[in-house]
Amino acid sequence: MRKRVLVICCTPYQLLVAVQVLATYYPDAQADLLISDQMNGARSLWESAQKAWPYGDVLFVEEKRLNRLAWGKTVGNICQGLLAPEKLLQRFVPVQGRYDVFLFSNISLLNQYLILGLRRRNPQLVWQLFEDGAETYSPLVGNLVQSSSWKVKLQLYQVQKVQALYLFHPETLDWTPACPVYKLSPTYAPETLALLNAIFSYDRLPDRYDQPFLFFEESYPCDQVDIGDVALVDRIAGLVGKENIFVKTHPRNPENRFQQAGYATNASTAVPWELIVLNHSFSHTLFITVGSSAATNPYWVFGKPVRALFLCDLVEHPERLRHKVLVQTRKLCAARPDLFFFPQTWEECAAFLAQQRKELSA
Repeated sequence: MRKRVLVICCTPYQLLVAVQVLATYYPDAQADLLISDQMNGARSLWESAQKAWPYGDVLFVEEKRLNRLAWGKTVGNICQGLLAPEKLLQRFVPVQGRYDVFLFSNISLLNQYLILGLRRRNPQLVWQLFEDGAETYSPLVGNLVQSSSWKVKLQLYQVQKVQALYLFHPETLDWTPACPVYKLSPTYAPETLALLNAIFSYDRLPDRYDQPFLFFEESYPCDQVDIGDVALVDRIAGLVGKENIFVKTHPRNPENRFQQAGYATNASTAVPWELIVLNHSFSHTLFITVGSSAATNPYWVFGKPVRALFLCDLVEHPERLRHKVLVQTRKLCAARPDLFFFPQTWEECAAFLAQQRKELSA
């Protein structure tokens, strides 16, 4: 009898990873997909996935409302999860039947409720975590999974019992899980890539990523944190020319600050960056970022030797940065100083960019 798998995705990148998990470890399973409204363009992606998804049903879940509930209502839901988990599950997610495996990436209340409800239907349910970029490798996720805080344990005690991890580079994990860790291949089979291209309508992507300098915006504005990244790019533009810079905006940021500042930016935020990487070569492009893993993933996930310039040491207010994730990024980049550069001064940065302009135009 075929295994039944339920997989939930809250970001485009998670869907890209989840498809690789299914293709590698559950190729013969019936797999239903949950698309969360946490990502921009979620409904459009859900509609597209319904037409292309070959493994089972595709469902939509309004997860954002969970994050807006008052603490008292959350406690009530936690209690219902203990006493009547199936009823709790049906209030939030329209899944039916019995599943053998639950695959997820976010350490979240919704996934706690899913585990509780699905486990009531099948006590042998296995729930497994797949990676969501650099944060999964960092203590940010490890500390949540292993937290002894009563508040964390109250809300996530089942999620914390995760029974397996799927990672592209398990050897770089910065915390020690109490479960098996399985490796994902960075090489996508042609049929897997074709499926992802169909789901994300890649052939209709309006953006061109052929500028010599590509800057990655990060999600700090979502948390109302100003790291001065527009000013940093303005200073870079003074060295290489604004017309040579293309800015990839973060899909969750509500305002296109860089377009307002006169930069060329992407029109589509629904296609995951890593899917663009799988379809393109960036041999004549320099990536620039404050500290985004989007600049390292082409190499660390897919093995493409693309160079990247990190501006985290030139930020005016470094205390505003997510240093736990940056520690992991620096650790990865230290192994390839020929690809990843962290200038300590603007003089170093200017000299590096001058050299890169010569090499990129050669």
